[in-house]
Amino acid sequence: MAGRVKLGFIGCGMIAQFHARALTEDLGAEVVALSDVKKESITSLKRAAPQLRDAREYSDYVEMFEKEQLDGVLVLTPHIYHKEQVLEALKRGVHVLVEKPMVTGVNEAREILSAAESTGLVVALAYQRRTDGYFTHIKQLVSGDGLGEPLYIEHQLSQDWAGLSKGTWRADPRLAGGGFLMDSGSHIVDMVLWYAGGLPLEVFATLSSKEGWGAELMASISARFRGCVASVSLMGDAPIWSERLRIYCPGGLVSYLDELGSRRVWVMDREAKRLSAPWKELPKHSSPLANFVRAIVGEEKPAAGPVDGLRVAMFKEACYRSAEKGAPVKLA
Repeated sequence: MAGRVKLGFIGCGMIAQFHARALTEDLGAEVVALSDVKKESITSLKRAAPQLRDAREYSDYVEMFEKEQLDGVLVLTPHIYHKEQVLEALKRGVHVLVEKPMVTGVNEAREILSAAESTGLVVALAYQRRTDGYFTHIKQLVSGDGLGEPLYIEHQLSQDWAGLSKGTWRADPRLAGGGFLMDSGSHIVDMVLWYAGGLPLEVFATLSSKEGWGAELMASISARFRGCVASVSLMGDAPIWSERLRIYCPGGLVSYLDELGSRRVWVMDREAKRLSAPWKELPKHSSPLANFVRAIVGEEKPAAGPVDGLRVAMFKEACYRSAEKGAPVKLA
């Protein structure tokens, strides 16, 4: 591809500011166009990211596609709008990086997967753990070349999501498609499916909330895979951020903890002897944005794509059905 990769943004809220800061690295890309229905959102983004000051502004993303020659677009809008915006980009021959979750429903995910396969364009999902050195290192450990395929996975996430989301579209299930499970929980679901190697046979989910909320804030999920069992615990009304992952394999245990500003990974063998996992062994840390730019020019494959988005949608839909029925739901 000649010249620098030219990108546009659909949606210029807070997450756009995060991505704009990441673009200050030399990724061989430039943001040339910004689209948002709220002029003030574009103004705030440019104030926070002066490097975007020359980007052209649009209130309608379709008009942006018509007037700009874009190589790729970042879809950074409320969840329920993702499908139509991703499909429009693919129809225009534009590669897409879409914020999680890819979509809120299984049928929507299938539409995007079909369009991506028929066009051959990149559809990448902004699951940052897929490009994080800690998690890619763990992926190598819990394989046939490491400690063996997982036997039991437990993944827990706690955030003050309720406090941070209050008064925003994320707290409105009509725009978000759900609550904490649909939003931040999407990252954890993706990780469990990635480590387990695909969809489970069945899931059993209990969801809970609190007065004044229209969607789930807490979730306890059990999933049964072929040869593996997983437990997902989500707490969206917590005083601190905490993430814990443990994966038990035939050859030992991998543990990950992110809490109070500190992250670490440690490994034990079957005799409970601690194994070294020095920094020099960690794969290089990247980002979904860097991965997307490199995927556009053919240097990498998307770390997470529409097949992964479909699996996450199927898992979460089964969880919502299970919670409603009060019984396990089969996926296979």
